[in-house]
Amino acid sequence: MTADPSLIVATPAPGVLHLTFNRPDVLNAFDTATFAAFDAQLARVADDPDVRAIVLGARGGKAFSAGFDIHEMAGFDATAMRRAFETRDPVFGRVAAHPLPVIAAVDGLCYGAGALLALACDIRIATPAFRFKVTAVGYGGANATWSLPRAVGPARAKAILMTGAVVGAEEAESIGLVNEVVDAAVLDARAIEIAATIASHPPQGIAGIKTLVNDSLTRSPLEGWRAEYDWMIAHMDDAPGGGETFQTFLSKHDHKG
Repeated sequence: MTADPSLIVATPAPGVLHLTFNRPDVLNAFDTATFAAFDAQLARVADDPDVRAIVLGARGGKAFSAGFDIHEMAGFDATAMRRAFETRDPVFGRVAAHPLPVIAAVDGLCYGAGALLALACDIRIATPAFRFKVTAVGYGGANATWSLPRAVGPARAKAILMTGAVVGAEEAESIGLVNEVVDAAVLDARAIEIAATIASHPPQGIAGIKTLVNDSLTRSPLEGWRAEYDWMIAHMDDAPGGGETFQTFLSKHDHKG
């Protein structure tokens, strides 16, 4: 386990990378150094065969992240603000397109860039203290227009984004914004458990599921079926035969009558 002043890196289970934001004194706001360290970790494990799933969390119990560090940004002129946007915003796309599944364990505030990061993840686990808000509308911006509709549908996403509404844990679970709500005491353990289960499966299939599900949202049902069919055919060249594939399954079930 290695520690950074702002980012903690650990491997709590085989195949699982756990990245924990560690700036609780500023509600885990992302400054330039923290976000760069996070992005570097994503790049580092993209082709690492020993890592099969990623969990994101945060220290402090009050916030997953309150967004980008406004104290840092207060010193940016217009050029620096644009440069920061051009550097940081693509990270959200890299999370969404990352070859590994990414799980967000969210306790407390999930605002601004924190909300954008959580939305870019494949799975979101929250606590009853979860509070979600995309803040861009307040300063004339537009964020999460590509990610929130995928989670909650376009009409509900428009309402949340246009009003700048705060979404609590109960509502978030009911509309599909988070997968489940658990007690804060078991949040990390639950996220790591899900990641470890994912990591126990062959990585080829996990990568295929992530890509095919993401791409299915812009395809017709027939196009979606065709993409899945083509993917399965393409990955059968080096695949084992049926006997080898199902031998373990059969050995576990044949004795049951």
